[in-house]
Parts: sequence; C-alpha cells; structure tokens
Amino acid sequence: MMKRLTKKLRLFRRDEEGMATIEFIMWFPIFMMTTYSGVELGIVAYNHANLERALDETIQDVRMNHIAKYDASDGAIWTHTLLKQIICDKAGALPDCNDSLALEMKSIDPRSNNPVLDANPFCVDTPEDVRGKDDQVFTPGSSNELMIIRACIEIYPLFNGTTLGKLAARDPDGQYELHATTVFVHEPA
Repeated sequence: MMKRLTKKLRLFRRDEEGMATIEFIMWFPIFMMTTYSGVELGIVAYNHANLERALDETIQDVRMNHIAKYDASDGAIWTHTLLKQIICDKAGALPDCNDSLALEMKSIDPRSNNPVLDANPFCVDTPEDVRGKDDQVFTPGSSNELMIIRACIEIYPLFNGTTLGKLAARDPDGQYELHATTVFVHEPA
C-alpha cells in the first residue's frame, strides 16, 4: 500500500502537465501591472509635455508683446484668467484645464538670493476668498522686468492600482500635480 502511494506521488511530482497554467497565474499579474504602469507613465509624460509647451508658447507671445497688454474695454493688465485661457487653448489635451490650472507669476530681483516662489506650488484654482491673497501670487510686471511664472495642474490617474499610481506623489484627492516653470523678461514695447 505504501509503495503504491509513494509511486503515485513520485509520478505526480514528475508529471509536468498543467505547469504552464501555474506559471501563467504567477507571471500574468506582473506583466499586466507593468503594462498599465507604462501606459500611465506615458499619459503623465504627454500631459506634462503639453503643459510645458503651452506655457512656453504663451510666455513667448507675452514676452514679444504679441498679446495685447491692455484690454481696450477696461484698460486692465494681463490677468490670471486671460493667460490661463491662452495656455489651456494651446495645451488642448489637458483634462479639465480651465477648471484645474493655476498660475503664479512674480517679479524676480536678480541681485538677491531669496526664494522667489513658495517651494510647494498652489495647485488648486479656487476663489480668492477661500484661497487667501498670499497663497497665490500673480503680478504682471512691467517693461524690462525679470519675471518667473509657474503653472500647476492636477490630473486624475488613468489606473489607480498601478505601480506608478501607488508610488507617485499625489494630493489627498488622488490627483497628480504637474508643474511647469519658466523665466522671462518683458521686452520694451
């Protein structure tokens, strides 16, 4: 009886039928997670490149005075809303851009070594009474002035359970923050 049982166990151990299923079950989730993470990383990189390009193109137009500095109707200087709308129009593919893009712009003193903008960008475009006046700085500057501008947008990940989704720094809402910063000098008119 024992000999027959040992012989059957030995034959079972040597039998390789059905082993591909076990290997598939072990490796398939790893391959799928890698694939989804790659797709997620590609989409994040695409959105970041769109934000960078749109900000650079808009600031080039601002720098070269291709965007009218003064609105004929109310005489106002460039506004946060106007630049945000132009950046969103140029970016095109950024999800929910008009509602989630925030801009900070400030003059830089090239002779001082003080930090210009807060190290933690303000990424939520909320009304001023909720945000507070010091949380977001937007001053258009004047001719021959060195300026820094930072754009920040929050986007939702495509796949929440991917490796990238778990490792990337996200805000409490589960969104990624994408930042683009550039420096320019107002050209004289």
